[in-house]
Amino acid sequence: MDFRILGQIQALSENGPVDIGHARERHLLAILLLTPGQPVSLNSLIDRIWDGNPPAEARSQIYPPMSRLRKRLAKSGTKLLTRSGAYVLETEPDSVDLHRFRRLRTRARTAEKNGDDEQAIRLLREAAQLSQGEPLAGLSGSWAESTRRTIEEELLSAVIGRVKLELRSGRHAELVAELGELALRHPLNGRLVAMRMLALHRSGRQTDAIELYHETKERLDDQGLSTSPELRELLQRISNNDPALLPRPRPARAPARLPRDLSIFTGRTEELSRLTAMAAAHTTAVTVLCVDGMPGVGKSALVLHLAHLLESQFPDGQHYVRLHGHDAEQTVVDAAGALRQLLREIGIPQEQIPQGLDERATLWRAQLARRRVLIILDDATSHEQISHLLPGTPGSLVLITSRRRLTGLDDALPLTLRPLPEDDATELLGRIIKSPLNRETDQVATAARLCGYLPLAITLAGHQFRGRQSWRVSDLVARLSDGRRRLTEMRGENRAITVAFQLSYDALDSRHRHAFRFLALHPGTDITVDCAAALLAEDGPAAEHLLDGLLDHHLIEHRDGRYRFHSLLGEYARSLTGTDDVDEVRAALSRLLDLYLYVCDQADRMLHPDRTRPVPEVAHPPEVSTGFSSADAAREWLEVELDNLRQVVRYAGENGWPKHAALLPHILSKFLETGGYWKEAAYLHEHAVSGWRELADPAGLARALTDLAKVLWRSGIYDQAFLHATEALDIRTGLDDQSGVAEVLDRIGQIHLHRSELDLAFDRCRRALDIRRSLQDLPGQAASLNLLAEITWHRGNYAQSVTHLQEALIAFQELGHTAGQLVTLNNIAETELQLGRAASALNLLEQAIAISPEMNRQHHAVWLNNRANVHQYTGEFTAALDYYRKSLRISQEIGDRRSEADTLTNIGSCLGQMGRDGEALIHHHKALTISREIFERSIESRALLGIGDVNLRAGKHEIAQGRYSEALRLGHLTQDLYVQARCLDRLGTSMVQTHDRERAEEHWRQALALFEILGVPEAMETQSRLTTRRRAAES
Repeated sequence: MDFRILGQIQALSENGPVDIGHARERHLLAILLLTPGQPVSLNSLIDRIWDGNPPAEARSQIYPPMSRLRKRLAKSGTKLLTRSGAYVLETEPDSVDLHRFRRLRTRARTAEKNGDDEQAIRLLREAAQLSQGEPLAGLSGSWAESTRRTIEEELLSAVIGRVKLELRSGRHAELVAELGELALRHPLNGRLVAMRMLALHRSGRQTDAIELYHETKERLDDQGLSTSPELRELLQRISNNDPALLPRPRPARAPARLPRDLSIFTGRTEELSRLTAMAAAHTTAVTVLCVDGMPGVGKSALVLHLAHLLESQFPDGQHYVRLHGHDAEQTVVDAAGALRQLLREIGIPQEQIPQGLDERATLWRAQLARRRVLIILDDATSHEQISHLLPGTPGSLVLITSRRRLTGLDDALPLTLRPLPEDDATELLGRIIKSPLNRETDQVATAARLCGYLPLAITLAGHQFRGRQSWRVSDLVARLSDGRRRLTEMRGENRAITVAFQLSYDALDSRHRHAFRFLALHPGTDITVDCAAALLAEDGPAAEHLLDGLLDHHLIEHRDGRYRFHSLLGEYARSLTGTDDVDEVRAALSRLLDLYLYVCDQADRMLHPDRTRPVPEVAHPPEVSTGFSSADAAREWLEVELDNLRQVVRYAGENGWPKHAALLPHILSKFLETGGYWKEAAYLHEHAVSGWRELADPAGLARALTDLAKVLWRSGIYDQAFLHATEALDIRTGLDDQSGVAEVLDRIGQIHLHRSELDLAFDRCRRALDIRRSLQDLPGQAASLNLLAEITWHRGNYAQSVTHLQEALIAFQELGHTAGQLVTLNNIAETELQLGRAASALNLLEQAIAISPEMNRQHHAVWLNNRANVHQYTGEFTAALDYYRKSLRISQEIGDRRSEADTLTNIGSCLGQMGRDGEALIHHHKALTISREIFERSIESRALLGIGDVNLRAGKHEIAQGRYSEALRLGHLTQDLYVQARCLDRLGTSMVQTHDRERAEEHWRQALALFEILGVPEAMETQSRLTTRRRAAES
């Protein structure tokens, strides 16, 4: 089958055109045809279809058109396969017109290099005939437009290359008409205008050539542009009848010294596009492009590939000079040596080459005047090394690679190269190892990641694999996963990744070498200037200077005010610290850990000034630039540093700093709680518990156990939470720490509450309140009152619950504690809604948001859920769903599974009232699953009620009554009168519909009794149903 994308997207079989399908199928096929036979990941497809902004349902929207496309192609014998999350169109590149075009263009370049212009012209004409109009016709979107522009540039470049050859062959008369047609499509293309002027002049039409210049100048003036110096010079030469413009025999073959392009070159589409645009933009001076980056990132490969793409634009020669800036076996080539090589390449005999550097540079520039040459200066070390090598007149292109930023090069256009994107790195490794990607795509992707997406590391590891015929990709992954041998796996004949790194390291002075090693001691992912200062025992400016030096050598990366190592460079740097003094290394790490203790404490004091906390003892009080002018600044710093803090605590605990590992989590505990970082908090508090046990500090251990119990309770892990809280209670009782005892009793009460052990919960929280009253601990009293209110609410004593909440609210108001007021107002609002007072509930929620507009995420999720409940109660279902979904998103993001389950069943109830029972059932089942996983029986019973309601509305009474009965059993178990009443009420409704009227009425009477005890509005509805039934029976 043949495929066409140089025009309409088509598939042609022996029987004629194949029906591809609609626009989406054509779009997918076009993406796959750009890399036939190669896997394209689902993420790449989604990104290119929706231009980086996919809908939430993108994956589900991709599958149907992909399935249709597969079936249509299969009918004509072409397979579209799915392989480990990627799609592969099994067809040869030559079956696609674009790839045939590129193959013909490559053959034409080879023919031109070999001096066979006629063969090159024939091949380029054959290539041009493949174009059938606008590439990717009918496709829209930024990816399609960008790809279309790239292809159109390739097509035009081929045309220009062919016209250049035909002009050189003396066919100017035949070209005038064709150049006229091209001018209509590209009226401002300077190269086409110049070629047309030259063709006209050589055809004896000097006046027309001059007129063409002025027409072009007018068009450019209209666009606010100016004519290029080349066009102005050509006009002058035509006006003066310069005999050099007349056709002449082709001179001796121009130097073509480019090394071969890499057959496995992969990706870098964006960088190539940028470099090509930069090369085209400079027309008034020599274009100098400088690609810098870390060792092994692929600078030379990129520049060489670009040079091969552009070589046809530089007919007077292509030069390549390896400067050996970082070469273990070659000395650095100085400017004089490089000029000697370049002058010899353009035919200057050795005896005519001057001795002085300036004289050589002058001769070189004179020889390049009016020539268009491309020069690669590979692996430069400084601007002094290459400034004499640059041509002096416009028209040439210089491509430079360096591991340093060459800031001393005036007018050079820089591009810093980063490691490959994941998909490109995976594709590169797959091409090297020639793995059957359909079976091992995931393993290849993992191996690429372990290589840090660094092209040199990938290439070396890939060749290691190819040399081991018995290996599977999983064997390579196993070796790369072993930190002790990962770098040694990245080696080949005369090459190793460590050698590349060492050459850059050796180029540093002693202070920067020390900084390189010691900065890698940081156990986290990135480094601030303050962290660097602590590790290096320097002040801030000195540390920043050292960081900038490493940055200039691309041995460290900078992003968003922070510095980080590439994973392989960091590993290499850490391997070097084995030669450093152990005491010096330990002192550096102690300074770093002291810094984190100090700054975290300062951030916590800014966020929670009223909190009681131990004062950390810091052996090395740091001088820091990190100052917190506001609570928002402190919170932002902690959020950014959180991943580092996890690693710092782990490292401290495992390497002999138990006190730092124990103190840091408690300092962070309030921030972690208010931010909903439950997983991170559990991880940190577990390390704190281990640290205090190692230190044999019972008070610290009790505090850490209490912190851990609270986090585990919030995560729904009640049994473990209870064990830790009980141990903390025993310790604090033994220490006669009454305030601590009260705190732990509240934690235990919460655990009992959520295990539906209401009597035990009430007893523990009542005891906690009594202790706090005896201690005159007003904040503690308010907290205990809120818990007692929640427990009495679940018992169905709403009046007593409100009494506790109002007392707590008064306490929080006296203290000016806005977060406490927010929670309490939320709870009162929930009770008011339960009693049918929706307007009062809404007013209380508005008060809450007014008091604390910047509430933490956990509180915000609860507030949104309660607000949604009000809207659902008043029949505003669309608004309710909007609030519910916002609440659900937050709960899921912070890992609050109880709130997630609560919101899910509320959404199910709302959807059911909207008549969307299918969706409702899905949400209730999700809530049921989570509630059972975290043993949250109250929510489990509500989810069962919701499932019963959906089945009741569907007339599936046996299923409905089964779910109601399950929920009723849980209601009895949890002593939840409201759940019991609702279950009895629903059972009665179902039984009426199945004509079991006597049992129905009995269930309704029981439900009514409970609703009346609770004082909720459902009592009136149930009473109404009983009255209606009684009257019907009497009549």
